[in-house]
Amino acid sequence: MSCTRDPAVLGRERSDCRPDKSCDTGLICLSNLCVRPPPADCQAVADQLTSFELGNYAEPEDRAPVVARFKGACEAAMVTKEEGQCLDKARDKWTASQCAPRLFPELASSSTGDCGAIVDRVRAAITKQATYVSDPKMKGWFERTMAIMQESCTQDHWPDSVKKCMLSSDPATLTTACNQQMPPALHQRLQERLTQAMQNFVR
Repeated sequence: MSCTRDPAVLGRERSDCRPDKSCDTGLICLSNLCVRPPPADCQAVADQLTSFELGNYAEPEDRAPVVARFKGACEAAMVTKEEGQCLDKARDKWTASQCAPRLFPELASSSTGDCGAIVDRVRAAITKQATYVSDPKMKGWFERTMAIMQESCTQDHWPDSVKKCMLSSDPATLTTACNQQMPPALHQRLQERLTQAMQNFVR
């Protein structure tokens, strides 16, 4: 048996891919072999991410250590050329985190399993406070917004910090309390989902 098929080395560079076709971080599976794709331009990636953190007009001496930090993180994470191209198109930190999640541990979304529980808490809180959900038509829209919220939580990868807030805050204030922790671009994406759903609902 080939040594590359030893489970202990599957997924490593120049070794066979794992059964699920995955490889170690920074590698891709091609023809059942884990190979390193072309790397990103980590200097360009670092410049981009520094602008997200400090803005475009920070002094060079302020930018330099942040650029160095992001460049080192990019190289350590073995960001690929494809991920770098995605990062280049991003215009905010949350969008960038969708390109290369391992660069943004503070925005990590480890599981979608909490999304249902979050929606249940929001539903219970609103049902308790709002009388309009007793109206059949409004109840239909309300349930649609709850479905949209769960879709957003799952598909837009809500950060664990936001999910933790939603699960632990006082039910009476959890939406307002946790909105501050939601990245602006993610909040905008949720609003876009709700706007589209409203347009479809009233047709």
